Amino acid sequence: MTIDLASPDTYTSGIPHAAFRALRDSNPVSWCAEVGGPGFWAVTRYHDVVQVLRTPAVFSSWKGGVLLQDPPPEFLDKLRESLMNRDPPDHTQLRRLVNRTLSPRRLEQLDSRVARHAAELVASVRPGGACDFATDIAEAMPLFVICEILGVPAADRRALYALTDRMFSTEPRDPAEAMRDKVAAAGEMRAYGLQLVHAKRAAPEDDLMSELAAEPSLTDGELQAFFMLLFNAGTDTTRSLLSYGLDLLLDKRDVLDHLRADAARIPLAIEEMLRYQPPVIQIRRTATQAIELAGTQIAEGDKVVVFFPSANRDERVFPDPDHFDPERTPNDHIAFGFGAHFCLGAPLARLEARHVFREVLTQLEGIERAGEMIPARTNFVRSIRRLPIKFS
Repeated sequence: MTIDLASPDTYTSGIPHAAFRALRDSNPVSWCAEVGGPGFWAVTRYHDVVQVLRTPAVFSSWKGGVLLQDPPPEFLDKLRESLMNRDPPDHTQLRRLVNRTLSPRRLEQLDSRVARHAAELVASVRPGGACDFATDIAEAMPLFVICEILGVPAADRRALYALTDRMFSTEPRDPAEAMRDKVAAAGEMRAYGLQLVHAKRAAPEDDLMSELAAEPSLTDGELQAFFMLLFNAGTDTTRSLLSYGLDLLLDKRDVLDHLRADAARIPLAIEEMLRYQPPVIQIRRTATQAIELAGTQIAEGDKVVVFFPSANRDERVFPDPDHFDPERTPNDHIAFGFGAHFCLGAPLARLEARHVFREVLTQLEGIERAGEMIPARTNFVRSIRRLPIKFS
């Protein structure tokens, strides 16, 4: 294979599904060279990806972190303060704290607020007959929701999101420069998170960061890492789901009309959007021991990278996987991951998407593209920078 699965440029014009299909068929755990790095194993079949994600004792998040490119040692130490870069039992103990605050009861209480904001947000763009869906709705919606949950003041939200954008996209072409920029952006967000913790300790409010700041078992570093993880996960992945979801519907008018006529079908369609266009491209693990995976020998210390767009189109699991079926059942996609690290915010993302798509289909008639869709340059969390639409 000549395709460079580590390069952000590989994904700017779409996911290379033909290449992934070829790998699944002939080389499902394949060795990939890496510019400026030691190389990695690319895992492309569904069941192999699940095996990697469900066995953290063998495929570790802590040992090398979850970023494909090896971070500088001092940055890796900071990353290891986060849930995302830990293995059980440490991961399990930390996750319990957030599970308690993002409980089903808390989400049920949020439902009416999310529904109201979705209605207001879509109503705000109606008079102009056009908007940039990627920024005016797909970005604005999750940014409002996660900041309300965390207790981030409205004046700080856009600047924080700009830091998320720098961490997830890869605008600098030089890998070393790109990593430096990600490290700098993460440092700024961590510093803000600590300021917020101090403010919440001085004047607690009814929000998640006030609850976490009062938790005596958490260090300042862990609180900074919690803030960065929750803010990032709560904004960009949901923006990706909303943007790519609408982009799909604009190409499939029959599906759009079907959902407009029967909003009860929207949750099922959202699951297919997640399978068909998952927000996350890949995530990395590191082998803690020599092991065989799909007939391939992996050495201790090797990087193992799982690719969600490939796993979610695996013909061994999903019949006719390149067909978008808004009523696909069963639909056991792994767009939100699998196992111990299954996405904390998955229920929240589904809740936001359900309300946004219902309001868009209810309030906006005759939706069409009004310009070119522009994706971000990234090999990690997908994002659409611009999606201009017009409507009556």
